[in-house]
Amino acid sequence: MKTFKSWNELCDFLEGKFGIDIDLNGVLFLIGIREKGLTFQKFTKEEKISLINLGSCTLYQEKGLVERYGEDKDGWPLFRQKALAAVIPEELKLKTLQDCAMLYFSKVFE
Repeated sequence: MKTFKSWNELCDFLEGKFGIDIDLNGVLFLIGIREKGLTFQKFTKEEKISLINLGSCTLYQEKGLVERYGEDKDGWPLFRQKALAAVIPEELKLKTLQDCAMLYFSKVFE
């Protein structure tokens, strides 16, 4: 299994693999594309936002904070916050998403 020891190592790896500059939104966007089963293409601003949101929800699902409960009429996954999920303080959200992304891509690039 590919293990990423730091956030910067993950970003460097993804930049090399996809030839694009990567930040947190870029990582979430890539996760959203993968989870939706899409490929690189032109996306509208609304689609990009939806893909970033899908990436966030996918990572929060790994932490047990949200659960997927179906799809909307357009085939987009629907998530809801779990009733007993711990609320992540704002200052920890970035770190939580980064840590979850490192685990996510470690599984993807086994």
